[in-house]
Amino acid sequence: MYRLLIVDDEPLILNGLVELFSRLKDPELDVCPASTSDEALSWLYRTRIDIVLSDIRMPGMSGLELHGEIIKQWPRCKVIFLTGYSDFSYIQQAIRQGSVDYILKTEGNAKIVDSVTAAVKELEKEHLTDSLLLQAKQQKLMALPHLQKQYMSELLHSDESIGAIGLKFAELGIDLDAEGPCLLMIARIDDWGRLQSLTDRTLIQFALDNMTRELLSPLTKVLSIHFEKNKMVWFIQPMEAEPTEDTYKRAGIFVREMLEEIQRNSAALLKLPISLALASEFVAWDKVARKVEWLNLLYHSGLGMGRELILLEPGPGELDNNYNEETRLTTVHFNKVEYLKSCLENGQEDEFFSTLEELLAFASFTGPFPSSVQLELYYLLVSVYMPHGLKHSLSGAAGQEELGRYTQLERYESWQEVCEEFTQFAWRIFGWKKEGMNVQEHELITKIQQYITSHLAGDLSLTRIGEVVGHNPSYLSRLYKKLTGQGLSAYINELRLDKSKHMLERDRYKVHEIAKELGFLSPQYFHRFFKKATHLTPQEYRELKRDRKG
Repeated sequence: MYRLLIVDDEPLILNGLVELFSRLKDPELDVCPASTSDEALSWLYRTRIDIVLSDIRMPGMSGLELHGEIIKQWPRCKVIFLTGYSDFSYIQQAIRQGSVDYILKTEGNAKIVDSVTAAVKELEKEHLTDSLLLQAKQQKLMALPHLQKQYMSELLHSDESIGAIGLKFAELGIDLDAEGPCLLMIARIDDWGRLQSLTDRTLIQFALDNMTRELLSPLTKVLSIHFEKNKMVWFIQPMEAEPTEDTYKRAGIFVREMLEEIQRNSAALLKLPISLALASEFVAWDKVARKVEWLNLLYHSGLGMGRELILLEPGPGELDNNYNEETRLTTVHFNKVEYLKSCLENGQEDEFFSTLEELLAFASFTGPFPSSVQLELYYLLVSVYMPHGLKHSLSGAAGQEELGRYTQLERYESWQEVCEEFTQFAWRIFGWKKEGMNVQEHELITKIQQYITSHLAGDLSLTRIGEVVGHNPSYLSRLYKKLTGQGLSAYINELRLDKSKHMLERDRYKVHEIAKELGFLSPQYFHRFFKKATHLTPQEYRELKRDRKG
């Protein structure tokens, strides 16, 4: 829906134009009338205006001066000047200021409607214009390095397929092979020294990335991202287009032997002490997230607590019995827990339950109940559910006791019981949210209808109704139609028709009084409106009802 502001200081012309465009079905317009430049400015500062149909000569501020204010507030607004003066100097100035059209009042309603329709088409065209698409492509090129790093960060929190990763690499111009395995390296800044500001730290990380890229460039291609507060992750592959098994082996040895050089250059050139942790093998991209998790663990125990370290991940044959990557939650799982929160907030039932099922199923294979993974996941899910449970559950001691039992894992005898409990609890939360939404929707519709009923002679524009109920006008129009199956304009007209019939049946109201009482722009407008709806004039309807009573 587009918003049309009509500005004219002659009431007859203003009312006629408002009536003309209020009846128009296509394009659908929200019509805002203004009889003075001050009223027009008030509309401009209250809501977005898409098209202005304005008299070019008015007392106070002229149409051309008003146009200057319009483009300051709404640069893409289309302005159509309507005047009885065929003054060429005005036409020239209007064109220079960028108005979309210039119409003489003598040209008739059809020409005016055509001009407004053309303005609507121009607005729609601008959304798809080639120049905007070109501009977007140029901006994408400028943002490409950031987008590449952003995607690589997301890759550590997802479980995308190799095919999806390959498509994304191609789209973002990432010079890495989604089909080939990748070697991971994590750098930890051990001491920032005097670099306290985020800007300074970002610059030094940028310098560390460039230096490392240069040192590894003879045999490898790399891409780095920031990881956690003081770490960076490098994704490394052989430089060759079609690497062999021997190529991977040589690249791995090269990177391993360059770790000391990277560390030494960082200390000497950047005055930055760093520790480095390198994976023991190249891994496929769908294993990268888990590999980074395990590589990061090297910093959290044993030698990893020191400074300026070089840590090498144990090889497959060197893992001890406690090193089992299948029995702990990873960042991918934590990310899915966060996703559950957003699904609950947004009412996304299908997405919530499919993700919940994945998490619960994963935990079911992590050992006898309660395993460490089950224990960790249980309390993570409690943190997801509890805010919604506290908000929507029963009040009082009974409600508190019911919620409190969800913090007691020991009351369950199996993980299956936990799964059933959390699934049922989620259904109850979604039920509470739906019930609350239905109540709010009912209250909103009631509030809208009460305002319309009590202000039939006043401002019933979408903008005003939106201000009263606290919603964006365009969104409000869509929401009302979705909830009631009827547009707001149709409801207003229906209410006016019903009330006008009631008033016509009572002889004490004159037709022009009814028109004014119900907010019609003129008695003539009311006459046409009533006859179109009932096929009778107001007077014919009154006489018909009077005869039936007699």
